Amino acid sequence: MRLSRRRLIALLTAAPAASAQPKPLHRRVTAWPANGGGLPSSLKATVEGAPARTLRVRGPGTDMILFLVLDLVGDLAFVDPARQSLISELGNLPEHVWATVLRAQDGLRVAVDPAPDRAPAIAAIENTQISGRAGLLETVEPAVQLAGALLEKAPVRIAILYVTDSNIYNYREDYTNPVINPSDSRDLSRRFPEGLIREKTTSLAQSLAAYDAPVFIVHLAFLRDRLNEAYQNGLQLMAEATGGGLSLCRTPNDIPTVLAAAFQRILGHWAIDLEVPPSVPRNFTVQLDAPDLSLQYRNRFSRGK
Repeated sequence: MRLSRRRLIALLTAAPAASAQPKPLHRRVTAWPANGGGLPSSLKATVEGAPARTLRVRGPGTDMILFLVLDLVGDLAFVDPARQSLISELGNLPEHVWATVLRAQDGLRVAVDPAPDRAPAIAAIENTQISGRAGLLETVEPAVQLAGALLEKAPVRIAILYVTDSNIYNYREDYTNPVINPSDSRDLSRRFPEGLIREKTTSLAQSLAAYDAPVFIVHLAFLRDRLNEAYQNGLQLMAEATGGGLSLCRTPNDIPTVLAAAFQRILGHWAIDLEVPPSVPRNFTVQLDAPDLSLQYRNRFSRGK
């Protein structure tokens, strides 16, 4: 299916059709064949050990919408190489991939709507203001919800890429877990200052498991202190809960290579839509089997609340 911009807008704004019957549960599995090739027609899926019907399989070369979310508030020594690399990667995207640019400061904001024309997206990146507070933790769930709403109406491949230089100390909310009782040497907040960070990212990972769009995070600056290490571990947990992943840059020189690898990973993914049996528990696992083929894929899901 080739998407026109008019059709995309119609799909996003269309009211859902009324139905007296409960909708079957459809979920998407993001996958990569180990050999980088295709998926065989003999691919089989099971959910909690029960056979699941495969609705559609879409691979590289099929339509895709890329949500590029910018969460940039820090050092220009990292931000400028990221801008140039993103502009280069967007310019090299194939025609069947549409990109939309969003910002994560002060809530999730759309800077450029999805479109095949790269010029508006490139201009949005060039003109991005580097200011404000980190916004990834507050915007990642709204981002997957937005992608999920689109996925329900247009079963194209969808991926979310966050490019961030966020620091746990730069959020509006204080995640540093200050000592609750300074006079009590046994206060556990002294021993586990990263407790709030772990609680927040674990909770988000559980929520994100209810959605299907994979989230990929490129962090531009590897941070070595204890709280930021816990934060970046949490980002990895969150991304992997969606079938995506976290990539870290240790120096500005790493940024072009890391971003290029992230784009390659995103463009190369397969989207396998399944009809899930109605009896599955709230948290369930999916298994894919293909003869003589090793697959890397998301296998843990949640039905949500």
